[in-house]
Parts: sequence; C-alpha cells; structure tokens
Amino acid sequence: MTQKPDSCDARTVMIRMTAATTAMIAAAVGMASPASADDRLDGEYTFINGPTSNTWSITTQCNAEVTCGGTISTSTGLLEQITRIAGGPWTIERTDVPNGRVCPNGGTGPADLMYSFDPATLVGAISFRSKPGVCGDPDWTSGQNPISLVKV
Repeated sequence: MTQKPDSCDARTVMIRMTAATTAMIAAAVGMASPASADDRLDGEYTFINGPTSNTWSITTQCNAEVTCGGTISTSTGLLEQITRIAGGPWTIERTDVPNGRVCPNGGTGPADLMYSFDPATLVGAISFRSKPGVCGDPDWTSGQNPISLVKV
C-alpha cells in the first residue's frame, strides 16, 4: 500500500512559496521599464533665439526615475551638457560666457546663461546674469529672452 504524501508538509509549502514569490518578482520586473524614448531629447533641432537661429544636435539618456542627461553640439561650435530632473525642464548652464549679455548700445559683455525648455513644447527662455560693471551697469543685472527648439 502506497502512502499519499501530505500536501502540507514544510518542504512542499516552501517550494510553493518560492515559486509564488519568483512569479511575483518576475511579473514586477516585466512591468517595470526604463524611461521611454519620449522622455529623451534626441536628434537635430533648430534653436531659435529672436531673429537668430542655428542647428543643435542633441543626444540624451534617461534613467528609470526620468532623470536625464546628455550633450548638445551646435552649428556654431558650442558643446555643452543638457540635463533634466524628473518633472522639470531641460536645462543648459553656461558660466562666464564672454558675449552672454547684449548691452543696450548693441555691444556685448560677459554673463552666466541658463537655457530652459519645457519638455513637451520645447519653448523656454534663456536667462542671463551679469556682474556689476558689465554694459556700464553698476549693479548685478539679470533678464531673459524667449527661445525655442524645433525638431528638424
């Protein structure tokens, strides 16, 4: 006479629990995915700053938390880092740019620049901050101009 194994012995329970846990982990990993391609900013774009424009080549990567980073290279020779924190705009920071500020008389002076773009519309602003003495101003000066990117 053969004995029917007890379906609730400790070994059987452990095997079933391990199998169930493995199946749940596999399902969770399968549903989790890296940031989608829509979160990245890649390709050729026309950068528009008032009446001037040039071509930007942008390459970015994003992690699962949608924190992104990459590089831009422009038709004018600029090579800079571009970043985006989850939920925020795309930004490019440049410090002590020799011609970063356009003076009222048409001349230029050094300034720190911050480019900022909305990730959905690619419309934004370039902000400048210049030190006292630039363009004859006795105080720190700041301002911004509208800018945009258009996919080529």
